[in-house]
Amino acid sequence: MSEISQVIIKNERVKNLQAGHPWIFSGGIVRVSEGLGNGAVCRICDQENRFLATGYYNKHSEIRVRILSFADEAINRAFFQRRIQTLRADKEQFLPPDTDSYRVVFGESDSLPGLIVDKYADVLVIQLHTAGMDRLREAIVGALEEVFQPRCIYERSDVSVRLNEGLKTQPKQLLAGQDLDEVLIRENGILFWVNFKEGQKTGFFLDQRENRSLVARFCPKRRVLNCFAYTGAFSVYAVLAGARSVTSVDISGKALEYARKNFEANRINTKKYMFIEHDVFEYLKSVQADEYDLIILDPPSFAKNKEQVKKAIKAYITINSKALEKLPPGGILVSSSCTTHIDQETFIKILHQSAVNTHCRLKVLAATMQPHDHPYNLSFPEGRYLKFFVLQKVC
Repeated sequence: MSEISQVIIKNERVKNLQAGHPWIFSGGIVRVSEGLGNGAVCRICDQENRFLATGYYNKHSEIRVRILSFADEAINRAFFQRRIQTLRADKEQFLPPDTDSYRVVFGESDSLPGLIVDKYADVLVIQLHTAGMDRLREAIVGALEEVFQPRCIYERSDVSVRLNEGLKTQPKQLLAGQDLDEVLIRENGILFWVNFKEGQKTGFFLDQRENRSLVARFCPKRRVLNCFAYTGAFSVYAVLAGARSVTSVDISGKALEYARKNFEANRINTKKYMFIEHDVFEYLKSVQADEYDLIILDPPSFAKNKEQVKKAIKAYITINSKALEKLPPGGILVSSSCTTHIDQETFIKILHQSAVNTHCRLKVLAATMQPHDHPYNLSFPEGRYLKFFVLQKVC
């Protein structure tokens, strides 16, 4: 790479970089080579001009540089092909049997910052969050085609995080292969339809795969209420595990149509179960005490940024308190948070406050986080986001 594409960082920031953190903030930069464009690949050096890493630069972001490699190498299709092939091998070795879908690339945690790739059977869905990855789109798509030979590669970069990079939200678009709307996937031998064009995020919440199996162990003979049910994945697991009844509640009628479709895909008679299109906060007000003895709360993120955290905490306490209020003694509360800006300790405090509000205690039966295909590195704790608890109400 030429001298023009260099970023010189302060020597006191070198240790943090060498420890593996993938970001360099604006305050850590001494100077940037003239002509270095937003999203352009660059060499990162210390003040003695010693090479440290390869990354990409963006003056519009407080995170000025994101690291791609600690080698002085070209960032091209061959680079992505090597990285993605390695990630595929690493992740597939830990997948449960009869499962064909997982997160191939999880941004910084997989050393490809700004890139998300989800594999749904033979369909790949990608998100490009940063200017750097946006400029590398062609190389990424070519590498994915080489590694997976997918039936379809579809882009879902219709995300607001791109605005922080000085980018527009990207229209949904087909990048390669057949123009499909949906795909049937297998997870632990269970079938699910994924609408990757119109569904939330990339179409399905792969990060709850292990947690769905976990919750199923507590469902036999119980009356289950699945709140924020989306396309009914937790509900399908509950039915197949032998729940006495399962009610799925979501504000989206379209999502519940897919919930019914997923029941049918697994040969479950939808007429035996309830699908309710309603705001969950309002619905819980109408629930009779002891009507359900297992309630699942898996809401979308309540805080998109740090400024919304206080409001999010209040919402989590409200929804968990309301659910606990309706559960009988010995009932099970499954509570999850995908809000990055609320850490594990804060979420535990939220759950405890919810118990205090409803004059009960909560026994922790299980506590987990995101699965191996959504990893987080100890050098990058920002990659940890999912908090998941199975709790028993004790009075």
